[in-house]
Amino acid sequence: MMLYPSMSDLLKKIPNRYALVNVAAKRARDIAARAEEDTELHLEEKPVSMALDDIMNDRIVPAEPKEEAETMTEQAEETAEDGEQQ
Repeated sequence: MMLYPSMSDLLKKIPNRYALVNVAAKRARDIAARAEEDTELHLEEKPVSMALDDIMNDRIVPAEPKEEAETMTEQAEETAEDGEQQ
């Protein structure tokens, strides 16, 4: 049995396995919820397959959490300042 898209291809889009699983699961839940709400919508594929296809075709791109990005920027600035002071 072959997985399509392959894990190596998916990891090129989202290099962190943990983040990849979280993004795919969130997207799959969104697809499934939309299908439940709209009774006329019939899914041809399973939600997880659709989610992985969205990731491969760049329709879904994970965003860095705002707080993490700010914290990382602050830490980098502090490290740079400490290096200049020494």
